[in-house]
Amino acid sequence: MTKFELVHITKVKPLEERWVRLWFTDGAIKDVNLAPVLRSGVLAPIGKDRALFEQVRVNPRSRTIEWPGEIDLDPIVLYGKFEPASGIRLERRTVQEPAAA
Repeated sequence: MTKFELVHITKVKPLEERWVRLWFTDGAIKDVNLAPVLRSGVLAPIGKDRALFEQVRVNPRSRTIEWPGEIDLDPIVLYGKFEPASGIRLERRTVQEPAAA
């Protein structure tokens, strides 16, 4: 069994197009392209409306990103430890590596 630490998000900043910059509890900073997951279902309105997309915030309880209506995404998926269950792959850019343990 592979052991991994749970990571949570401490800060989010919307970037160009449908990218977000995410700060994680392990010190990593990653840019993630959310466009592929914002094309259908409950997330589609967020993908179509830039003003709604920019309302992204960190939920202080779940410590992941969310939009109005408590629509959120899994921080482990955003980090890149897993891909979405839908099979859609998310493009990520590492801005800063995790802090050394």
